[in-house]
Amino acid sequence: MYENKNFDQNSQNMNTESQAAKLAIIATAITTFGDALGTIAAILAFEEEQQERMDKEEYIKVQKQIDYLTTEFEKLKNK
Repeated sequence: MYENKNFDQNSQNMNTESQAAKLAIIATAITTFGDALGTIAAILAFEEEQQERMDKEEYIKVQKQIDYLTTEFEKLKNK
């Protein structure tokens, strides 16, 4: 009877350890997934910033061309 009680207690301890190990694996998987999402978010933010910078540079370039053409038009108009 004493041996049976020890066996049950050992079995229960192993079951608890097994559950703890499973939870640790799940927690690690969730953490890894969260890190991956964070990395993707950072990449997207970087790409958006690059696109905004390119859009701004393109806008400035077009504005300079408009200013130049306006100046040239005024010169022609005054002749």
